Amino acid sequence: MPQPTLKQLEAFIAIADTGLFRLASEKLNLSQPALSEQIAQLEHRLGARLLDRDRRGARLTPIGARVAERARRILADVRGLDAIVRSAAGNLGGLIRLGALPTLGPYLMPHVVPVLHKRYPELRLYVREGPGEALEEGVRSGQYDVALSVRPYRPEGLHVLPLVEERLFLGVARDDPAAGQGAIGPDALAGRDVLTLEHGHRLSELVRTFARDAGARLLEDYQGTSLDGLRQMVGMGVGVSLFPALYVRSEIRNDRAVAALPVDSADARRQIVLIWREGSPREGDYHELAGIIRDRAETLLKDLG
Repeated sequence: MPQPTLKQLEAFIAIADTGLFRLASEKLNLSQPALSEQIAQLEHRLGARLLDRDRRGARLTPIGARVAERARRILADVRGLDAIVRSAAGNLGGLIRLGALPTLGPYLMPHVVPVLHKRYPELRLYVREGPGEALEEGVRSGQYDVALSVRPYRPEGLHVLPLVEERLFLGVARDDPAAGQGAIGPDALAGRDVLTLEHGHRLSELVRTFARDAGARLLEDYQGTSLDGLRQMVGMGVGVSLFPALYVRSEIRNDRAVAALPVDSADARRQIVLIWREGSPREGDYHELAGIIRDRAETLLKDLG
């Protein structure tokens, strides 16, 4: 029996990503009957039902989820073929799908994108935010080409390139007695109420560990869904929290309600990394991308002193 075609795999992944035949057909510029035919042929060739369909859309069957994981890797490898030629010519171009932590990407990538666009006008950079574990799995499965994250807990199958270390700052309300101090040590958090992001964020896990070691009280009933939400609660005096340096530079430095204090501790920092799949044919491109991101990050962090 003939093997599945790339068009069939692309159609299948488009539905897996969107959950709707209508959206997948728009994404691929195909009619819905043509898309349905591609899926029917793929299921026939594999001899398995890959999707459960109902009025709400389409969901992956258990075997469909396994096929989708492999299909993403196959498509990622095919997309990387032209990168071999471009890398040899020193030309960073084409499409790169970059995942980024929501506590990092919005405060770094706006400074990176103009440099990339000027230097490599043919590059198309697609950026999507997600939590750390989802980014790592997305890189492994081919959903993302690279991810801007912090050092992963499970680096299996990933190339991890360290970029820069980012300090954490203690955010306090402007009328807090500590607001006028300079750098503080971990003991300054002892007995204090500490706010953090909800579970699932790598920054939340770091802050929780640091706060517990410092003898602080974690306010579990006031978990933030974003750094902006945390900053607003800090400004209202609900508690204090730790914020990454790039966020401090972007959002807190000129905030009238919140002051940011450097924390003098080797544990109050995180290592920013760029990750991609081991053996990727675009490794040369990703090293070039990493160098640009590192240069911009170092410049921004120096601005904080």
